[in-house]
Amino acid sequence: MNSYSPKQRQELIMEAYLNPRYRVEDLKDSNIIKENSLVCVDEIQIALTWENSILKDAKYLGKGCAIFLSSIEIMLAQIKDRTLNEIETILDLYLAMLNGKKLVEEEQEKLGKLIIFENVKVHLNRLECASIIYRVIKKGLVDARTK
Repeated sequence: MNSYSPKQRQELIMEAYLNPRYRVEDLKDSNIIKENSLVCVDEIQIALTWENSILKDAKYLGKGCAIFLSSIEIMLAQIKDRTLNEIETILDLYLAMLNGKKLVEEEQEKLGKLIIFENVKVHLNRLECASIIYRVIKKGLVDARTK
């Protein structure tokens, strides 16, 4: 089971925020998906590259708080090289967890480091920050399935 202390959670969030692996300065892709917060300045533009229904690459432009940007980084690391169906399962578990569902060990393992956001609902203003990545990747799944 993935279990992190509050200090470990904070360290993982700050590590992902300060050392982004998927963030770029410019997106030249023509298939860009956009999403933004309903309550703050968080916004993302993302390009997803699919090969045979597997997510092979992801790049994004984004601005926002540490919770928002780290959730992007950790989500992309978790779903890269996975199938559409695997990603959908991860997204659904992630949203359920954000909304307070207690996940069993097998479900937690599917989320990997995303489990660090399990208590984000305690701070309702941060729930939106952590859920934007869910919405944008869901849009990406719809796009990938219609091509």
